[in-house]
Amino acid sequence: MKPAAQRGFSLIELMVTLTVLGILLLIGIPTYQQWLLNTRIRTATESIQNGLRLARNEASQRGSNVRFYLFASAAGAAEWTVCLLPTSAASAAAVTTCPLPPAGSSSTLQSFVNTGDTTNLQVGAATAVADITGNYSTIMTGGVPGGITFNALGRPTDYSNTSIIRIDVTAAQASAQANSRTLVTTISAGGMVNMCDPKITYSANSPQGCP
Repeated sequence: MKPAAQRGFSLIELMVTLTVLGILLLIGIPTYQQWLLNTRIRTATESIQNGLRLARNEASQRGSNVRFYLFASAAGAAEWTVCLLPTSAASAAAVTTCPLPPAGSSSTLQSFVNTGDTTNLQVGAATAVADITGNYSTIMTGGVPGGITFNALGRPTDYSNTSIIRIDVTAAQASAQANSRTLVTTISAGGMVNMCDPKITYSANSPQGCP
């Protein structure tokens, strides 16, 4: 009795399979890279919001001024520190920064140092009220490092003057900004922290868009 013949892939079948696989990879890689960039943007934005809310909550709980200070590394990472300010109003008003992370000092309540991949990110901030009243088509650049101080009522001090009240996170390259998302964080005069996407039209069904 003859053994059953063993059939494998022919060279042509193997080449066709590899060609199809290569085409699928070429199609999928740009989509994956775009998804990865958007994920980094959202992660950085959520980190900033966490720092802002921490500073506001600490100020209310401690009954003292607490500052959130945003740094920007060479790689575009959004790194921040929340620090407790002096009890004297004049001394607190004179503080314009917080200790650099990760070293910090006795006044440091929390620091965030981004150890993940934050390449290709751009972080910008603004202090003008005009930049949070519908003017979301322009991406904020500059303004970092900068900070905002919350008082014992959880409200920003020096609002619309030196306090940053809008922070944009987007792709660093202008060519990538058209296809990637931009997430905007705003702080109201009452201290509320909100996030919106200017590329989404705001409506009752799409509250994540910028108004």
